[in-house]
Amino acid sequence: MVLIHPSAAQTDGYYNKSFSWDYNGKHWDWNLTIPQDLYNAYKAVPVSTRTRDGPAGYGFCTTTKDSYIQNLAKELNDTATQQGYDSYDKVSFVLAFVQSLPYTSDKVTTGYDEYPRFPIETLVDDGGDCEDTSILFATLTLLMGYGTVYINPPNHYAVGILGNGIQGTSWTYPSGSNNTYYYCETTGDGFAIGQLPDEFQGQSAYIYPIDESEQFVPDEVALPTSEPSPTDSGFTTTQPTPTDSASTTIPGPSVQPVMPLSFNLISDNPLLFIIIMFAIVVSIVLAIWSVRKPKHQPQTIAPAPPAPVILQAQNTAYEGNKFCIYCGSNNKAYAAYCEKCGKQIGQPSV
Repeated sequence: MVLIHPSAAQTDGYYNKSFSWDYNGKHWDWNLTIPQDLYNAYKAVPVSTRTRDGPAGYGFCTTTKDSYIQNLAKELNDTATQQGYDSYDKVSFVLAFVQSLPYTSDKVTTGYDEYPRFPIETLVDDGGDCEDTSILFATLTLLMGYGTVYINPPNHYAVGILGNGIQGTSWTYPSGSNNTYYYCETTGDGFAIGQLPDEFQGQSAYIYPIDESEQFVPDEVALPTSEPSPTDSGFTTTQPTPTDSASTTIPGPSVQPVMPLSFNLISDNPLLFIIIMFAIVVSIVLAIWSVRKPKHQPQTIAPAPPAPVILQAQNTAYEGNKFCIYCGSNNKAYAAYCEKCGKQIGQPSV
């Protein structure tokens, strides 16, 4: 059997867990103290028992009879009620909490191809894969009084919430009834009720009812009466005092304003802030310089001179030559004697 080693901070006998998520414009923090004995009781269940009925049998892991999980559901419901949320926002509030848990692969964290976790395990183990977060979400919503089923698209696992008039993807179950279950994605951050991931568009899915009578119930474990008071480390250094589970109380989530991105960006990156301020100063200086710069008269650009005309030489007869009447040679105009025969050039006779 592969053992899972949780990374949660521990005091003697308890795991101290902190969760944070955003919903409806507010940031939520929630600190829980989870008994190690309760976690170990679930972890001891063999993987063969968890998976014996396949995805249709994950009602075995849906622990609505667990008094600790019952208190978690109560605190979430009470907190949502104090915020004035209607049923849609209450379920969406819990969905945002579950979606905030990290996705982890069964193969990597447990060595098994399939290892469906009980809700307590998912909380202590810092998340899980699609069936783990779906089991946690289904358990919480069932305890809050909402109709819930499991939805099994190809190679995936999700939850259906009974509702009416909601936008998005839904199934009628049982077939021919008036029960409409809307798809809830538990592994992707920000998915709303009814929003189906693109990879499952047009795909068929199995619908599995949840038989709460088939669930695993561990031996009763004493629970802490209250949240440890926070210290610098975020947890108390002393062990909480266990009491009867019937009187257990768990503090609800606390709300905080969401920090603006610009605040976090500057405080976390002082160098970036300096660069931005320098760029602003340079821009102002350049703007002032461009305004004060003396203006010059516009210059007229002279047209380019015409291209030179290349004249071609022509061979023409020289005018005024003297011809020798004796030999017919052409002589220069000033010649007195023929350059060829030597005789005196004269005018031909008439």
